[in-house]
Amino acid sequence: MNSQQKPSVAAVVISYNSAADITTCLNSLLSQSFPVDSVIVLDNASCDHTADIVAEKCPGVKLIRRTDNEGFARGNNLAIAETRSDWILTLNPDTELTENYLEKLVEFAMSHPRVGALMGKLIRETGSTSGKSFIDSTGIEIYYSRRVKDRSAGFEDDGSWQNPEKVFGVCAAAALYCREMLNDISPDGEIFAESFFSYYEDADIAWRAWRRGWEAWFIPEAECLHKRGGSSVGSRFSRVRTHRNRLWLIARNEPLLSICKHPLSLLLHEILIILRMVRYPYLFLWTVKALAGLPRAIKYRKSLPSTNDVPPPFKPGTGFGRDDLKKALKRKKKFPK
Repeated sequence: MNSQQKPSVAAVVISYNSAADITTCLNSLLSQSFPVDSVIVLDNASCDHTADIVAEKCPGVKLIRRTDNEGFARGNNLAIAETRSDWILTLNPDTELTENYLEKLVEFAMSHPRVGALMGKLIRETGSTSGKSFIDSTGIEIYYSRRVKDRSAGFEDDGSWQNPEKVFGVCAAAALYCREMLNDISPDGEIFAESFFSYYEDADIAWRAWRRGWEAWFIPEAECLHKRGGSSVGSRFSRVRTHRNRLWLIARNEPLLSICKHPLSLLLHEILIILRMVRYPYLFLWTVKALAGLPRAIKYRKSLPSTNDVPPPFKPGTGFGRDDLKKALKRKKKFPK
């Protein structure tokens, strides 16, 4: 690649009580074969000295200390506002990039002008001694029910993912975004939906980008370990926000008549959601909160006209695994998120 053709890349990391992982993450970022122009760490009021570790061990990194937890969405927006690069790499603090991660993504982007977002193969860091590795994400997929999931999550990394693939969207844990695309899909200047706080905010970017004709790609040659050490998946915190944000995601991106094209999957999904609400009664209150926010979400959709007539690549079904549901019911465990 000719050096004069190389785009500029800035990296942003949003940390929250990430002391155990942040050094590994930043070292892998600063050791990339394709160097980043700048690195910004925004710390969301960690109480485990994460910010002090960054300041001491990575003095070349720009550190932003917040006195409150701004959330993943607003945190990224604040950090991105400090950059001026052509591309922005968003990175979770519990990730570890292979040395050529960024180089592989940039190489692909240089030859595909409508690419707005890319990601590599995220591998789940399990600490297993079996020698097997498992997929964390190969992109974001969306179902007829409008449920979104990390594609291939939980599958053994057996070599099945060898070719670049166009996907619905990319996981923001290790995503490379084109600034031109981010500007195009953000009519109010708000890149990540701050009302989401966290969860589904990268799916919202994916859907807005799809509506505007931008492409998202999965590049398997680029690999990244994802520990998910700071994840709150399965907690009340994540449950209420995925419950609420899915409704806002739909309202921000799709007219009602279009949603009704897949009535059976939607009906089955809502039945499962009602069962979950019975098991977790606090979700009823969050349903009211979600409904109260729908007018604002619909207004946002109308402010961003779609320029792509091709619908997203909806997958058949609800997105709930049949085996997972059987096990949950049989063992009286919580429904899968």
